[in-house]
Amino acid sequence: MAKFGAKEMFDATLYDMTTEAPEITFDTLKTGDIEFTTEKVYARGGKGNSKLLTWEINKEGTLKIEDALLSPKSIELLSGVATAVGAKTIYMRQDSEWDLSGAEPVDKGDSYPLVCNATTGIITLAFTPSVTVANIKVYLADDDCGTEVDMTGATLSTTSLTLGVNGKATAGGKNVIVYYKYLSGADAETYVIDSEHMAGTYKLVGTTVVRNQKTGKDESFQIMIPSLKWSSGMSLSFSADGDPSVQTFECEIQKPSDSSVMIEMTKY
Repeated sequence: MAKFGAKEMFDATLYDMTTEAPEITFDTLKTGDIEFTTEKVYARGGKGNSKLLTWEINKEGTLKIEDALLSPKSIELLSGVATAVGAKTIYMRQDSEWDLSGAEPVDKGDSYPLVCNATTGIITLAFTPSVTVANIKVYLADDDCGTEVDMTGATLSTTSLTLGVNGKATAGGKNVIVYYKYLSGADAETYVIDSEHMAGTYKLVGTTVVRNQKTGKDESFQIMIPSLKWSSGMSLSFSADGDPSVQTFECEIQKPSDSSVMIEMTKY
């Protein structure tokens, strides 16, 4: 049997422990590390109390993989909570004009600050608020989150917020910032992490290739872990520069109920 080298990252599929139905496939993994550790105990004696015999106990296996991308299914896997699809309340801070001519509003950017019309007192919003005028907050752009613009007599018609006499006197012709809520589309996806649900246990099958030293050719290679406890821990890192963050999954390899095999590797 020829020696072989392992380098190429594997694609991994998780299967339900009972039905063996596939739950999720990871095909954008960056790294995968499998590690087994044991504890050692010794019989010691004689001069110098030297080690005479060694026993290894408490064999433990871990799998650590990094995924370049997140998906709704991978978040569900971590949280133990299904993704909810439907309209959701969105908190909006608007400080610029939006183009409303297309199917979806488009932010024009910082070059187009949001302005209260000096004549009409109208502020054109990007979305139709889902709250009443009393729950809309307007501030002068140079006093954000400071003194609220008086909303007495203000009215709302879809995306047109018209300030009353006092509000127009304060904000008319000036750059403003508006805080409000609106409802998203029905296709919004909501991911929830709560205090009571945890990640489950799955069978993992990883497929990749290894390179045969004798022939120099790649050969198929499968990794099978019969019982893998997925970790519920996660971290999301946001940064203005540098490479995008990866999602790290740390899992415990368990002994299955019907076998002593903790991991099986097949070259074929």
